Amino acid sequence: MFTREFDDKFIAAMTRAAYFLALSVVALTLLASAPFALAQSAAPAPSQDRTRAAISSDGKPTAQTPVNAAEVTKRVNQELGIDLQATIADWERQLDLLEKELGRPRLRYSELNEFRDRLQRVRSDVADLSNKLQPRLQADKAQIDLFGPAPAAGQPAEPEQTALARAELNFHSSLLSGGQTAVNSTNLQIENLLNAIQDIRRKNFSSVLFQPIPGVYAYETWANLPDHVPAAARKTHDLVADWWQNVSDRREIGYIAGEALLLSLLLGAACWRGVRRTRRWEDTAEPAPFWRRASAAAAVVVFRALPVVIPVAFLYDMIASTQNLPERIDWLFYVTAQSLIIVFTVWALASAIFSPRASHWRLVPTSDAAAARLRSLVTLLAVVYSLTTFLYVVTRLIQAPFALTIAIALPSSLLVAGLVVALLRTPLATASSAAPPRLIKLIRTIVWAMIGAIVVCAVAGYLPLARFLAQQLVVTGSILALVYLLLLWVDGFAQGLSDDGTIVGGWLKRSAALERARREQLALPISLFLKLAVLVLSVPLIMLQWGYTGPDIREWYWQLFFGLRIGSTEVTFGALLASVLVFGVGYAAARLFQGWLDARVLLPAGISGGVRNSIRTGIGYVGIVIAALTAFSYAGFSLSNIAIIAGALSVGIGFGLQNLVNNFVSGLILLAERPIRVGDLVVVGGEEGYVRKISVRSTELETFDRAHVLIPNSYFVSEKVKNWTFRNNIRRIAIPIGVAYGSDPRQVQAVLLKVAADNPDVLKTPEPAVTLDEFAPASVNFTLYAFIADIAKTGSVRTELSMAILTAFAQSGIVIPSGQTDVTIRKMDWLRDIVAEYASPTNAQHAGNGSRTPSSIAAE
Repeated sequence: MFTREFDDKFIAAMTRAAYFLALSVVALTLLASAPFALAQSAAPAPSQDRTRAAISSDGKPTAQTPVNAAEVTKRVNQELGIDLQATIADWERQLDLLEKELGRPRLRYSELNEFRDRLQRVRSDVADLSNKLQPRLQADKAQIDLFGPAPAAGQPAEPEQTALARAELNFHSSLLSGGQTAVNSTNLQIENLLNAIQDIRRKNFSSVLFQPIPGVYAYETWANLPDHVPAAARKTHDLVADWWQNVSDRREIGYIAGEALLLSLLLGAACWRGVRRTRRWEDTAEPAPFWRRASAAAAVVVFRALPVVIPVAFLYDMIASTQNLPERIDWLFYVTAQSLIIVFTVWALASAIFSPRASHWRLVPTSDAAAARLRSLVTLLAVVYSLTTFLYVVTRLIQAPFALTIAIALPSSLLVAGLVVALLRTPLATASSAAPPRLIKLIRTIVWAMIGAIVVCAVAGYLPLARFLAQQLVVTGSILALVYLLLLWVDGFAQGLSDDGTIVGGWLKRSAALERARREQLALPISLFLKLAVLVLSVPLIMLQWGYTGPDIREWYWQLFFGLRIGSTEVTFGALLASVLVFGVGYAAARLFQGWLDARVLLPAGISGGVRNSIRTGIGYVGIVIAALTAFSYAGFSLSNIAIIAGALSVGIGFGLQNLVNNFVSGLILLAERPIRVGDLVVVGGEEGYVRKISVRSTELETFDRAHVLIPNSYFVSEKVKNWTFRNNIRRIAIPIGVAYGSDPRQVQAVLLKVAADNPDVLKTPEPAVTLDEFAPASVNFTLYAFIADIAKTGSVRTELSMAILTAFAQSGIVIPSGQTDVTIRKMDWLRDIVAEYASPTNAQHAGNGSRTPSSIAAE
C-alpha cells in the first residue's frame, strides 16, 4: 500500500543530532551509582515466608536477624503501584525485541517511526518509575541515618526490634536501589536504540538522496513521453472516477463543498474590508511610518491568505473525516490542498512585503517595477514548486513509468534555480535598511551556492538531491521570509510604543503615565523578548523541513523551557540565560584585567616573554574559574556542592587526575622555558605539524593536511620531541631513485649531484651527497641527499628535484626500471586441440541441438 512515507523522505533533510549529551549524562550516572543488584537477586524466593537474614548497610543479608523478604517486596510493589520485577522484565523483553527488529534489512521510514514511538512510551514509563523511586530512596536514606551505624563486633547487640527494623529498612532500600539501577540501564539501552534508529535513517536517506539516476539523458527516457503523459492522465481520471462511483452519499460532499465556498466568500468579504481598514492612510504622498507599515503588512498577510487557507483546510478535513477515503485518494486530496495553501500564502506574503500598487505601504524600498517583478517571481516560484510536488505525488500514486518522474524532476529543478536567479538579479532602487549589508551578502552567497548545487546535481543525474535542494530553497526560504516579516513587525510594534497615536502607546501614556523617553526605554527589552519568541517558534518549522521529527523537537523544547534536572538541581531557561550573561561579564572583566596586568605591570618590569605569557595565561584561567563559579551560582547550583566536588577533585588528583595536573604543570614549563614556540615545526606523539597555540593544558598543532591536533603538554616534557625549527630552518631532503642494471653508477652519481647543484634552493654547505643503498632484484637503488634553508619549501623543492632527475636521466640515457610480470602458458598443444575441436564443422552442425559453441561460451 502507498503510504505518506515517501513525502516525509523528500521533505526531511540531514537527520537530526542524536541524544549524545543525554547518553553521556546517563553513562556518568551509571558509573557513579553504587553497584546494587536487582530486586530479584536481593530477594529470596516468594515461597519462603521468612528467612533468617540480617541486612547489612550494603543491602546484603546475613544470618542473624529474620527478615520477611516477600512481605517487604510486596510493600515496595504497593508503594510503587506496579510489580517492580515484572515491569523491569517486560522492559527488557520489549527492548530486546526492538533490538532484534532493528537488525532486519530495508526498514521503512514508517517502521522506524513506529519503533521510535514504542521506545518513547517505554522511556516515559521508565521516567515515571524513576520519579517514584527518587523520593522513597531519599526517605530510606534519611531513616538509615537516624538509626546510625550498626554495633561493631565486640559491642553490645542492639535490641532485636531495632535490628529487625534496620534490616527491613536496608532490604527495602536495596530493592529500590536495584530498581533505580535497572532504570538507568534501561535508559542507556533506549538511547542506544534511538541512536541505532538514527543511523538507519541516515543510511536510508543517503542511499536515496545521493544515488545517481541512470538513463537521465537516454533516448528511450524522452522518446516515450508522448505516450506516458496521456496514459498517466487516464489513470488519474480513472482513479478519481472509481472513487466517485463508490461514494454512497454524494450530496454530503456537495454540502461540504458549498459550505467551504460560502465560508470563502464570507472570509473574503471580511478580509477585504480588513485590508481596507488596516491600510487607511490620509497622506498618500508620504509613506506611512515604519511601525504602521510593518504591523499592516503582518495583518494583510493574514487577511489575504485566510479566504483560501481556511476553506481549503475545512474542505479537506471534512471530506477526510466523513468519507472513508481510499489511501491514494486521501493522498491526492491532501497534496491538492497543500499546494493551494502554499501558493496563496506565498502570494499574500509577497504582496504584503513588496506592495506593487501601494508604494507608501512597501516594506522593501524599491521601485514599482521591481516590486511587481519580485512579487510575480516569488508567486511563480511557489506555483512551480506546488505543481511539481503535485505531479510527483500523482506519478507515485498511479505508478507511472519512471521516465515520467525524470521528466518532471529534471526541468522543475532547473526551473526553480532559474527563477531564484531571476530574483537575485532583480535590481533594487536602494539598499534595504531593514537588514545589515553583511547579512544580505551572506544570504545571497548561500542562495547562489545552493543554485549552483542544484544545477550541477541535475545535470550530473543526481535528481533526488537536486529536487531536495530546490524544495528546501523554496520552503525554507518562505519560512525565513515569514520570520523576516514578523521581525519587522516587532520593530514596528516597538517603535509604536513611543508614538502617542498607537493603541498601546496611547494606553501607556494615559494609564501608566509613561513619558516618551520611558516608553522608548521599555521598547528595547520588549522587542528583544518578542524577537526571541519569533526565532524560538520558527526554529521547529525549519527543523521539520530538514528531517527532525515532532517528538524530538517537543522534547528539546520541554527541556529548554521547563528545566533540566541535573541531580537534585532544577535548571530553568531563565537561570541558564542569566548565568550565561554573568559568565560573559566575568570573562570580559578577566580579559581586561589580564591585558592591563600585561601592559602596565609585567612588561614595564622587564619580565621575559615566556614567563610573562605564563603569568598572563594563569591570570586568565583564574578569572575564568571565578566567572564560572559565579555563573553556576546564578544557574541554581549550590556552591556547597561545588565545594564538595572540589574536595573530591583534590582526592582524585592522587588517583585519576594526575594526568590533568601533569599537563597543567607541563604547560607552565613550556610557557616558561619555551622549548617549543608558536610557528615551530615539531614531531611528537606520532603527529607532525606547526605549533599554532600553547595553552596550559594542551598544545595545538596544525598538520600538513590542515587538521588541528591537540597534544597534551606532558608529551613535550616526558617524551622525545623533534623540533625542526628549534635552532634554524634547515632541513635535509632524501630522494630515493632506482636505475636499471647496466647503468654506470658514476654517471648516475654525477647526474644526481648536478641536478642538486643546479637547484637554487639547495644549500652548497652542507653539500649534496649521493649514496648507493642496495642491489635490489630489479634495480640498483641510490639516494640523493640535499639541504635547503627554508623548511616550508620541502615539498616544492622535492618535486622540482624529482622532475629534474627524470629529465636528466632521459637526456643521459639512464633507464629507470618499471615493474613487469611475465605469464607462461604450459601445454600449448592441449589448448590448440581444444580450439580445433570447437572450430570443427562437426560441432558447428550440432550447434542447434544443445551443444556449446564458442559463441555460446562467450555469451555466457
